[in-house]
Amino acid sequence: MNSVAGTSGSGSGGSSTATAGGGVSGTGTAGSSMAGTAGASGSAAAAGAAGAAGTAGSGGVGGAGGAVPSDGCNMPAGQALASYVKVPITVTGVDAAKGVRDYYVWLPADYDPKRAYPLVFIGPGCGSDGMHGIQIQKASGNNAIVIGLDPSTAVDPEHRQCFDSQSFPDPEVPYFDQTLKEVESKFCVDKSKLFIEGFSSGSWMANLIGCTDAGTIRAQGNASGCMQGLPAGTCTKPVAYFEAHNDPDPNNSYQCGTQNRDEKIKRNGCTTQTMPYTPVGLTLPAGATVDCVQYVGCKPGYPVIFCTTKGVNPNHNPQDDSSTNLTTSAMWNFWTTLPAPAP
Repeated sequence: MNSVAGTSGSGSGGSSTATAGGGVSGTGTAGSSMAGTAGASGSAAAAGAAGAAGTAGSGGVGGAGGAVPSDGCNMPAGQALASYVKVPITVTGVDAAKGVRDYYVWLPADYDPKRAYPLVFIGPGCGSDGMHGIQIQKASGNNAIVIGLDPSTAVDPEHRQCFDSQSFPDPEVPYFDQTLKEVESKFCVDKSKLFIEGFSSGSWMANLIGCTDAGTIRAQGNASGCMQGLPAGTCTKPVAYFEAHNDPDPNNSYQCGTQNRDEKIKRNGCTTQTMPYTPVGLTLPAGATVDCVQYVGCKPGYPVIFCTTKGVNPNHNPQDDSSTNLTTSAMWNFWTTLPAPAP
């Protein structure tokens, strides 16, 4: 395993900002610094069409090569930028009291409705809200739209401010599915780059959606959470997976973290053989260690990463994990450097 001795330091998440490439055609808006693609109604310059950091033509949608633009592209933002905005939603198909929910939308400071952005869903821990989960934007910068999912006392069987992770079917799957549909209809999303991560109760939520919506969700990230009991055959499609769990964890046991990992190993067709993995941007407090491994033989495009932390305080890993950057810089890099899945 890859053991990294801790050194003193607070550390902060890395940040990356896309810049427009060459190959501009017409009056189109620039895509990211990755390969540009032509929009539905625009024409790309020759360089852009060839994948050389081009931008879309007039009326087109730019973005990373192979982007799948959502219906919300070309629509104005309609809200403040670089801050969370609360959006009420009425979830259908559940009890009326459980259908009254919210989610929070964070748009990049330079949001461009003609650029298809990766979309990251964040699930906070119990007692928190959609604005105060993992701050992935510390790493993604202006290169992603972030959606803060909001736990509810009404849906939690114990009436805490948690996600319902104790029964299935539950109101969380329709809540997520309908939120995703609404977000894609309002904002310019790259539907091929949908990610979800969570801490504690939000990690349970990420495991749930990474099961039921695998195939829609490209990858998930987990910190200190477990997985609710699901009927056999519910989790069938692979999902790229990155988990960090402290040993010991007094709230969600380390053992349940390894059970999450083992389920993904099986679902993604990996072997139990491992190789060292070094997270990007890793920082540690004095005396702490992180052991990260990548499992060998997984289906192409669906790796499994598992990190065991020791001596990270508090032992139930914090929302932002700012002492290690595992849930910000490391997970963002993992998602954005994933190899293409097998056809």
